[in-house]
Amino acid sequence: MELPEVESMVSAIRVSVMVLRFLLCFATTIPFSFLHWLLQKVLMAHHLYTTMIVSVMLYLSFGFSSNLHFLVPMFLGYASMVLYQKYYGIIMFFLDFGYLIGWYLPFFFALLTEFVPEFVQV
Repeated sequence: MELPEVESMVSAIRVSVMVLRFLLCFATTIPFSFLHWLLQKVLMAHHLYTTMIVSVMLYLSFGFSSNLHFLVPMFLGYASMVLYQKYYGIIMFFLDFGYLIGWYLPFFFALLTEFVPEFVQV
């Protein structure tokens, strides 16, 4: 999905297309947050609305694969809320950071081995 005249906007503010899409989605959170505030009384609509809006914004900003990465922490969060409500915060802290670190480490080591001089490699 390509935005109209995206190249002129990208060159004007000197960012990539992905960052521009993210900024546009970030700006649209203001009206969506007002609707979110109106739905606070209806709990199920509140959760469905949030999940739908976040999924659409992630898809528009980063593509379909970002939604797959969004689903894992979301399901872990709901499961830990249902099973261990008292310790939900600490459980999600370690699970979410473990998930992020688990995805980051392979890229970090690939970059590390690519840029390390030959005399340092074993």
